[in-house]
Amino acid sequence: MKKISILFVFCAMVFANDLDFMSLKSDFIQTVTSGKAKIIYKGSFSATDDNKAVWNYIEPTNKTIYFGYDKVMIVEPDLEQVIVSSLKDSPNLTKILKSAKKISADEYQAIHDGITYKVKFQNSLPSVITYKDKLDNFVEIKLSNTQKDISIDRNDFIPNIPDNYDIVKN
Repeated sequence: MKKISILFVFCAMVFANDLDFMSLKSDFIQTVTSGKAKIIYKGSFSATDDNKAVWNYIEPTNKTIYFGYDKVMIVEPDLEQVIVSSLKDSPNLTKILKSAKKISADEYQAIHDGITYKVKFQNSLPSVITYKDKLDNFVEIKLSNTQKDISIDRNDFIPNIPDNYDIVKN
């Protein structure tokens, strides 16, 4: 029995994928470059293996983006509005990571909606995501303080929309 247990643990380690996770939580710095113009966003995100995610932007402006239930909801406090879009039109980090294929020892690649995403790993955790969006902007997302498979409150993925906000459906 002990040999079977050791074999099971060994197989789990050998066949474990860096992209397998129950949850991810990280801080990020997102740089969007268009020609000579560059804008830098900062914040944090949380994601689960059931395709729910929330991105909290704190700089240069506050906004929160919720992914889940086949929708994307962008809550913008400065504008007192919420934009609701279909999830099929928006890249979701969870889906991108799940579909990525290994292309080198520490790099994966995924294609979603015609866009190629490259994901670099460090210590078995995603560290940098790069891609060129449909507007020809180069996007780099550097992750830090990344935690994998930690408990995340499910309420974090439920948008809190004040009654006075306008709701724009896209």
